[in-house]
Amino acid sequence: MTTHTTAAGSATRVTITFAEYRSLILDAAAWRLLNTSPHVVELLAEWIEWDRRRTLRETSHAVSAAADWRALAAAPTYAELGRRRAVATRPALTPHQIRAQAAASWARVDAWIATREAA
Repeated sequence: MTTHTTAAGSATRVTITFAEYRSLILDAAAWRLLNTSPHVVELLAEWIEWDRRRTLRETSHAVSAAADWRALAAAPTYAELGRRRAVATRPALTPHQIRAQAAASWARVDAWIATREAA
Protein backbone atom coordinates (compact mmCIF):
# COMPACT_ATOMS: atom_id res chain seq x y z
CA MET A 1 0.00 0.00 0.00
CA THR A 2 1.22 3.52 -0.83
CA THR A 3 0.03 7.02 0.06
CA HIS A 4 -0.30 9.82 -2.46
CA THR A 5 -0.50 13.47 -1.34
CA THR A 6 -2.71 15.67 -3.53
CA ALA A 7 -2.05 19.32 -4.42
CA ALA A 8 -4.50 20.42 -1.72
CA GLY A 9 -2.31 18.76 0.88
CA SER A 10 -4.76 16.15 2.07
CA ALA A 11 -3.51 12.55 2.05
CA THR A 12 -5.42 10.19 -0.20
CA ARG A 13 -4.78 6.52 0.33
CA VAL A 14 -4.45 4.41 -2.78
CA THR A 15 -4.22 0.66 -2.41
CA ILE A 16 -2.47 -1.38 -5.08
CA THR A 17 -1.56 -5.01 -5.19
CA PHE A 18 2.01 -6.25 -4.87
CA ALA A 19 1.92 -7.42 -8.51
CA GLU A 20 0.91 -3.92 -9.67
CA TYR A 21 3.65 -2.43 -7.51
CA ARG A 22 6.31 -4.76 -9.01
CA SER A 23 4.99 -3.95 -12.49
CA LEU A 24 5.34 -0.22 -11.85
CA ILE A 25 8.88 -0.66 -10.51
CA LEU A 26 9.90 -2.72 -13.56
CA ASP A 27 8.28 -0.14 -15.85
CA ALA A 28 10.21 2.71 -14.20
CA ALA A 29 13.45 0.73 -14.44
CA ALA A 30 12.83 0.09 -18.14
CA TRP A 31 12.27 3.83 -18.74
CA ARG A 32 15.46 4.70 -16.84
CA LEU A 33 17.40 2.16 -18.91
CA LEU A 34 15.87 3.49 -22.12
CA ASN A 35 16.86 7.07 -21.25
CA THR A 36 20.51 6.02 -20.82
CA SER A 37 20.70 4.68 -24.37
CA PRO A 38 22.80 6.90 -26.68
CA HIS A 39 20.36 6.21 -29.51
CA VAL A 40 17.42 7.48 -27.47
CA VAL A 41 19.42 10.53 -26.38
CA GLU A 42 20.15 11.28 -30.04
CA LEU A 43 16.51 10.76 -31.03
CA LEU A 44 15.33 13.02 -28.21
CA ALA A 45 17.80 15.74 -29.24
CA GLU A 46 16.58 15.51 -32.85
CA TRP A 47 12.97 15.66 -31.71
CA ILE A 48 13.67 18.69 -29.50
CA GLU A 49 15.32 20.47 -32.46
CA TRP A 50 12.43 19.50 -34.74
CA ASP A 51 9.91 20.80 -32.19
CA ARG A 52 11.87 24.07 -31.81
CA ARG A 53 11.87 24.60 -35.57
CA ARG A 54 8.17 23.73 -35.82
CA THR A 55 7.35 26.26 -33.10
CA LEU A 56 9.45 28.92 -34.84
CA ARG A 57 7.75 28.18 -38.15
CA GLU A 58 4.26 28.41 -36.63
CA THR A 59 5.18 31.66 -34.86
CA SER A 60 6.57 33.10 -38.08
CA HIS A 61 3.41 32.16 -39.96
CA ALA A 62 1.25 33.75 -37.27
CA VAL A 63 3.24 36.99 -37.37
CA SER A 64 3.10 37.05 -41.16
CA ALA A 65 -0.65 36.50 -41.12
CA ALA A 66 -1.16 39.29 -38.58
CA ALA A 67 0.81 41.93 -40.49
CA ASP A 68 -0.70 43.98 -43.31
CA TRP A 69 2.15 43.40 -45.75
CA ARG A 70 0.60 45.50 -48.54
CA ALA A 71 0.57 48.58 -46.32
CA LEU A 72 4.07 47.86 -45.03
CA ALA A 73 5.41 47.36 -48.55
CA ALA A 74 3.84 50.63 -49.72
CA ALA A 75 5.56 52.68 -46.98
CA PRO A 76 9.03 53.89 -48.03
CA THR A 77 11.98 52.89 -45.86
CA TYR A 78 14.32 55.40 -44.24
CA ALA A 79 16.95 54.52 -46.83
CA GLU A 80 14.49 55.25 -49.64
CA LEU A 81 13.48 58.57 -48.06
CA GLY A 82 17.14 59.51 -47.72
CA ARG A 83 17.78 58.61 -51.35
CA ARG A 84 14.81 60.75 -52.45
CA ARG A 85 16.07 63.71 -50.42
CA ALA A 86 19.53 63.39 -51.96
CA VAL A 87 18.21 63.64 -55.53
CA ALA A 88 17.33 67.12 -56.81
CA THR A 89 13.98 66.98 -58.62
CA ARG A 90 14.07 70.61 -59.80
CA PRO A 91 16.69 73.29 -60.07
CA ALA A 92 17.40 75.35 -56.97
CA LEU A 93 15.64 78.71 -56.76
CA THR A 94 17.40 81.97 -56.15
CA PRO A 95 16.35 84.08 -53.15
CA HIS A 96 14.65 86.55 -55.54
CA GLN A 97 12.58 83.72 -57.09
CA ILE A 98 11.61 82.38 -53.63
CA ARG A 99 10.40 85.88 -52.56
CA ALA A 100 8.42 86.23 -55.81
CA GLN A 101 6.70 82.86 -55.27
CA ALA A 102 5.86 83.75 -51.67
CA ALA A 103 4.42 87.15 -52.74
CA ALA A 104 2.29 85.47 -55.43
CA SER A 105 1.04 82.91 -52.89
CA TRP A 106 0.08 85.63 -50.40
CA ALA A 107 -1.65 87.57 -53.20
CA ARG A 108 -3.81 84.48 -53.93
CA VAL A 109 -4.69 84.21 -50.22
CA ASP A 110 -5.62 87.92 -50.05
CA ALA A 111 -7.76 87.56 -53.19
CA TRP A 112 -9.56 84.54 -51.72
CA ILE A 113 -10.27 86.40 -48.46
CA ALA A 114 -11.56 89.43 -50.39
CA THR A 115 -14.01 87.25 -52.36
CA ARG A 116 -15.25 85.65 -49.09
CA GLU A 117 -15.79 89.08 -47.48
CA ALA A 118 -17.62 90.40 -50.56
CA ALA A 119 -20.06 87.51 -50.53
